[in-house]
Amino acid sequence: MARTRLAPFHPPASLRRAGLWLRRGVVLALVLASLPPRGAAAEALVGEYKLKAAFLYRISQFVEWPEGEAGERAFHICVLGSDPFGDSLRELSTRNHGSRPIALLYPATAREARACQMVYLDSGGKKAIGELTASLADLPVLTVGGAEQFVDQGGGVGFVVEGGKLRMEINVEVLRRARLKPSAKLLEVAARLVGTGRAGSS
Repeated sequence: MARTRLAPFHPPASLRRAGLWLRRGVVLALVLASLPPRGAAAEALVGEYKLKAAFLYRISQFVEWPEGEAGERAFHICVLGSDPFGDSLRELSTRNHGSRPIALLYPATAREARACQMVYLDSGGKKAIGELTASLADLPVLTVGGAEQFVDQGGGVGFVVEGGKLRMEINVEVLRRARLKPSAKLLEVAARLVGTGRAGSS
């Protein structure tokens, strides 16, 4: 029995175009699926500042302020300049530092930050950091910053990201001049210590 040989099928041009667009659509869908969702960068930023807010609280628990310097009044954690925390920092106002309630302040100038026990400066160049540290010279105020090389420019504690993790650097000499005593545990977890006078530190 003779076999019937089928002629090759040549789809019409309209069908070929539809197949091309289908393949392109699949590729586009795969590319879009590999992209982060809309707003993911913003969500990551919010998460970063939630973590920084938690760090601020934990740092306050591992630093000793001069006895009697604040009496019975509130323990003031301040944000100088732009406030990147949103609602993340407000939870701290429900907590205590020892027996003292924590209160949040937002000073307009470096001089107004003299009323703080801790002051956070998120960004700012050498000039902004210099104005802050000069205004608080020798006062028992812990300066914390998010700018690069914050501790190298006279700040007390600086936040850095290493290997995708939030870490902190500590300028021990700055804390000593401010009569602040960081615990050994706090120093142990620091990514870098500045001003210790020991080999291996800056």
